[in-house]
Amino acid sequence: MHDSAEPSAGRAAPRAARHGDSLLRRVGRGAARPFRPPEDVLAPVRLGRELQRSVITGRRVVVSRPHGWAAESTVTALLALAFAHYRYDRVLALDLGPGNSGLGPRLGAAEPGAPGLTGATIESDSFNEVAQCLERVGEGLWLLPRLQEEIAQGALDANRYQTAVLPLTRFFGLTVIDRAADVSDGLNRAAQASAHAHVLVVPSTREGAASIGRAFDWMTANGAESLPRRIVVVFTEQTRGEDRAFDFRGSAAILRESGAEVFRLGFDRHLAEGTRIDPSRISAATHATATRIAAECLRRSL
Repeated sequence: MHDSAEPSAGRAAPRAARHGDSLLRRVGRGAARPFRPPEDVLAPVRLGRELQRSVITGRRVVVSRPHGWAAESTVTALLALAFAHYRYDRVLALDLGPGNSGLGPRLGAAEPGAPGLTGATIESDSFNEVAQCLERVGEGLWLLPRLQEEIAQGALDANRYQTAVLPLTRFFGLTVIDRAADVSDGLNRAAQASAHAHVLVVPSTREGAASIGRAFDWMTANGAESLPRRIVVVFTEQTRGEDRAFDFRGSAAILRESGAEVFRLGFDRHLAEGTRIDPSRISAATHATATRIAAECLRRSL
């Protein structure tokens, strides 16, 4: 949304968020649209139908990174937006990253005004009452605010997650959880145990691929060799050509042998700004990949 008023003297007008695709690419794509093959048109329709599949009970998708810095909040936000766009039921987003408030700004959440878990009606059986404790961040999309405060104060542990947070998910068809670093504290273990599907986010680098390999080796060594069948790996590119020696196709082929599915989310100028994600400004490739990731997560959660 753009403010129609002129900026006051001495104050610069806010810069519009960049498009993920260049102007030339957007114009070229528009010109070529009438000549696209039928498969290019039908594939998104099929994905949309897959994302509208009904669920008997709410599904939970946990997004995390094995270690270090990765764009897991960006991927979490993209998934939440994709689910909310296609589905007819509600979608909930949770940010369980300690000291990490990246998910809220990515979804355009304002300073939290809702009370979150401290709200008097958070345990109500009426969604209209529970909604008073949540932040609505889009059509059909809700955010449970103030979780970072709860974590910092030591007020949100595994027990409270299971007794106060998990019951909220019954009001939602999909819940997407940003779990940040894959650490082994009680809260993170509880979040992982509650998940129907997992997304592991790593940089598009050789080290990123190696970290996933080590994680899968650990699963095998600890009797969790079936877990990769519920996992979607997303390689993200933070800068163009982040690691030009990285062999994505080779790495993906190896990881798929374990049962996981693998995607690559390429560099996107709009996402690189780190501000609120505007679905109308992400690149066409990002939109297509995020939709495919969301469909695969739902498929594996069922």
